[in-house]
Amino acid sequence: MIFQNLIAYYDRLAEAGEDIPALGFSSEELGFSITLSRSGKLVGEPRDLRNKLAANKYEYRLSEVPYTNGVNVRSGKGAEKTPNFMADKADYIFGMSGNTAKPVHKKSFTELVEKIAGESDDPGVLAVKAFLAAWNPANSPELPLWDEICGTHGKWIAFELEGEMGFVHERPAVMALWQQYLEQKKYRQGISLVTGSSGNLQEQYAQFKFGSGASLVSFNENAYESYNKKRGDNAPIHVIDEFKSSTALKYLFRSKKQRLTIGDAVTVFWTERVSPVEAFMSFVLNPQPGDDAADNQKISQFLRAAKKGKTPDWQDYEGDVRFYILGFSLNKARLALRFRHDCSVDELKDRIGEHFRCLEMETSSERDMENPGIWHLLKETARETKDISPLLGGALMRSILEGRNYPLNLYNGVLGRIRADQRITYLRAAILKAVLTRNYENKLEVPMSLDEQKHDAAYLLGRLFAVLEKAQLDALGKVNATIKDRFYGAASATPATVFPRLLRLAQHHIAKAEYGYISDKNIAKIMENITAFPSHLDLQGQGLFAIGYYQQKNALYRKRSKGEENE
Repeated sequence: MIFQNLIAYYDRLAEAGEDIPALGFSSEELGFSITLSRSGKLVGEPRDLRNKLAANKYEYRLSEVPYTNGVNVRSGKGAEKTPNFMADKADYIFGMSGNTAKPVHKKSFTELVEKIAGESDDPGVLAVKAFLAAWNPANSPELPLWDEICGTHGKWIAFELEGEMGFVHERPAVMALWQQYLEQKKYRQGISLVTGSSGNLQEQYAQFKFGSGASLVSFNENAYESYNKKRGDNAPIHVIDEFKSSTALKYLFRSKKQRLTIGDAVTVFWTERVSPVEAFMSFVLNPQPGDDAADNQKISQFLRAAKKGKTPDWQDYEGDVRFYILGFSLNKARLALRFRHDCSVDELKDRIGEHFRCLEMETSSERDMENPGIWHLLKETARETKDISPLLGGALMRSILEGRNYPLNLYNGVLGRIRADQRITYLRAAILKAVLTRNYENKLEVPMSLDEQKHDAAYLLGRLFAVLEKAQLDALGKVNATIKDRFYGAASATPATVFPRLLRLAQHHIAKAEYGYISDKNIAKIMENITAFPSHLDLQGQGLFAIGYYQQKNALYRKRSKGEENE
C-alpha cells in the first residue's frame, strides 16, 4: 500500500498545480552555473547559486533537470558512463575533479548531448556543444571557486546562455529533445507488483540522497534474489508508477513542513486529501523557533483541543481524512523503512493529545516549554547531542504515533543524567512522569504538581530530600555543595543508608536558621507517612523520587499569592 499511497499523493499534487516534475524530469540541487556566449566561450566567472546557512551547510537552487534513474546518485563501477543531459557535476562538464583528469566522464557527457541534440539548431544547444568541443580540462583548476565547484558541496552545474534568462536545460526546445529521447527508449514488458497490470517495467528504483545514495527497493546481493531473477526483476514496477512514487517521496524529503529529522531517522507524512493538519504536524512534534504567527495560532488551537479530547473548531477540519506516516533510516546501501503508520486525522489527534497529557508537569520558570518537541526530550538523555542513541528518536516517534509504551532507554537516559549532574529540570520530571504513567501495568497516577495526599514511599522521600536541602540553605546560605550535590545518588537509590544521617544534620540547620521552625514543620508533616526508610529503590521508585523532589522544591520556592501569604 505504500507505493499506491505515494502514487495517489503525486496525482493529488499534480492536479493541484504544485511544483512537481513531470515524467522524465527531477527537481535537483544546483550549486553553480556557467555562462556561455553563442560561440560556446566561457563568459565571466562561474556563478555560485548557493545560499550559505552555516559552516558546510547550504541552501541550493532547485531546478527541474532531465533525469533517469541511473544518474541521481552515482558510485562504483560504470558511474563514469552514466551522464545526465545538459546539467551535471564538474567531472562530466569540465572533465576534471580537483587536479584529477576525468576524460571518460567528459566523453560520455559529450556523446549523450550529441546523441540527443545532434541535429538541433537551438542556440543554447549549439553553445553547449561548442563549449564541450573547445574546453581544455587542464584549465579547470584555474577557475574561481574551483575547489568548491568540484567539492562535496558543489552539487550540479548548469549552463546559461549569455543575454537570456534561465538555464539551457530549461529551454523548451531542450526539454522537447529529452522527451523525444525518452519516448524512443525500449523497456521490458511485464506485470507490476503494484498494480497487477502489464506494461513497461523500470529496471531499478530511484536512489535518494542518504549517505552515498540509497534506494528504497534494491537487490544488490544474490541472497536477496529468487528464481534466477536479477535486480529489479525481483520486484517489478511500471516506469510511470516508479516515477510517481519516487518523485512524491523526494518531494516529502525536501519539504520543511512534512518532514521531521530526528538523529539518523527521517519521518515524512501526508494526507490523502488537503488537510490543515498536514502542514503543521512537524511543528507539533518538534517545534522550532521562528514559526510564523498563523501556524503558531493554529498549532495552539489543535493542541488545546487534542489534550482535552475535543475537535478543533475549524471549518476545514475533517477528522476522517487518512494520515500516512513513513519513518526511514539508512541501512548500508539501502533506505530502510523503520515504521509505517496509517490512521485517520482524528486518531492522530487523540494520540498526540494522549502524549502531551502524559507529559503534563508544572513548570518551574517561564522559559519551560508547555508542549516540548521530540528533540527537546531526546536532549535530556545525553550530555551532548552526539551521544544520543541513534535509534531512540525513531522509537520515541513510533510510541507517540501508535500509542505504544515509551522506550525505556528514554527513561533510563534521563535517570542517568540526573545521577550525573544532580539536576531535575521541568523536562526531565515531565519525561519521568510520562513513562511512569504509560508504561507500567499498574498505570501509576503521577501528579503534575505537588500532591500532599500521595503517600508512595519514593515520592515522599523525594519531597523530604527537597525540604532537607531547603533547611540547609536557610541556615548556611549559598554553599559550594548542597546535600543534593553530595547525597542525591545515594538518597534516591539506597535511602536507608543516607536519610538518618541527613535528618540528624537537619536539626543543626533548623536550630541555626532564623525561620527554621518552618522546615521543622514540613519535615514532620512528611515523616508522618514514612514508616521506614527502604534499603533500595528500583528504577520506578527512583523516578518517583525525582518527581517528588522537583514538585516539592517548586512548592517551596514559587511565588506565593497574597491569600497564601496572609494565611
